[in-house]
Amino acid sequence: MPMTLLNSEQTASRIGKSKSWLDHSRQTGTGPKYLKIGANVRYRLEDVDSWLEQQARSRIWQFDGEAA
Repeated sequence: MPMTLLNSEQTASRIGKSKSWLDHSRQTGTGPKYLKIGANVRYRLEDVDSWLEQQARSRIWQFDGEAA
């Protein structure tokens, strides 16, 4: 199965964040895993979807930074 790669704009749109948030998340390590291919940044679709799944919350109090 071929790997699907997204650019920063596509990834930001998919996760509902701005491109600048995504750029900053690469520096802080808070966003999806990414690949650096020459001067280009790409995101594997499976990594983006996995990151989104990890962001899911099951209880409202988890939004305050408390452990589940």
